[in-house]
Amino acid sequence: MFQSFLKQHDAAAWQRTVEALLPHIHDVDRRATQIWFHFFPLELADAINEAADLAQLVLTLRLEGNFRLSEQIDSSHWFLYGHRYWRQVKAAVVARAESNAAPPSLELGRVIRDIAKGIDADDSMLVGICAVGVMTLQQVGLEAFRASSAAVRPPQGMLAKTPAQSVAARNKSDSQGILGMFRGIRAQYTVTFDERRHDARFTVINQQHLTTASANDRRDYSNELRGTVEGPIPAQCRTASCGTCWVGILGGNEHLSPVDAHEKKRMKEFGYILSDEPRPVIRLACQALASGNVTVVIPPWNGFIGKRKGSRETSAVPPQ
Repeated sequence: MFQSFLKQHDAAAWQRTVEALLPHIHDVDRRATQIWFHFFPLELADAINEAADLAQLVLTLRLEGNFRLSEQIDSSHWFLYGHRYWRQVKAAVVARAESNAAPPSLELGRVIRDIAKGIDADDSMLVGICAVGVMTLQQVGLEAFRASSAAVRPPQGMLAKTPAQSVAARNKSDSQGILGMFRGIRAQYTVTFDERRHDARFTVINQQHLTTASANDRRDYSNELRGTVEGPIPAQCRTASCGTCWVGILGGNEHLSPVDAHEKKRMKEFGYILSDEPRPVIRLACQALASGNVTVVIPPWNGFIGKRKGSRETSAVPPQ
């Protein structure tokens, strides 16, 4: 019964639901929740599930990396502070899905908040991850959702701090010290790309594009899914033509240059986000100039999901 209820909710319904839930989500996970829904849009899952020839769909949409949520049920949301509650959240979502009782409300947001209230933790820390859990169930189905291990590593790095400490760290920029006044436009800041690791950061010079700064990180970031890349942020063109450098902005979005018409147009064509915000939660790193510390999340895939029929008129992502 619960899964039938979920099937009544398309991308637009989820868009409204996430927007309505945002005030109930703690600051530490508000942007993270939005980012997750951009990284794993229902529209992409529908395209995969409906594809008669998945290999052809991959070619058509130029999908690269791990775009299958079914293969990362328990790890896709690692960057949410609420990830630590995943085992409890997953059990609560499964219990709701297995129940024959009608949903307590026909409003999806209220259902998600009701699931959060049944878990022994601060509701504001649970609403975001519960929304992720319910959307994951809708995309992968109960059998796959229930069968995954629900294994969660203990919080590490900045994610092991308190919520307030995590928020403060994202909003703080590096002090330029006594020589800062002489550096001028050469001021240097830090870009963090994995809050679990203390070494997952690189330096960006004031008014430098994120991809340019990333490429100066000479450590080996090659992997099986994304191939050989320069630096941690994948980039192939640096002209907003390939879409590989899209990132979620967890913190420091006010330290990035506003979206210009070119970036906005390309983001719509890629299908990553539709937003009129000057500094939305999803950016093309090759177009974003930094003037302070920034915390980003790098998605596990990229592609041109905006090419799918109808995706330019309806977006599976919440407005910013």
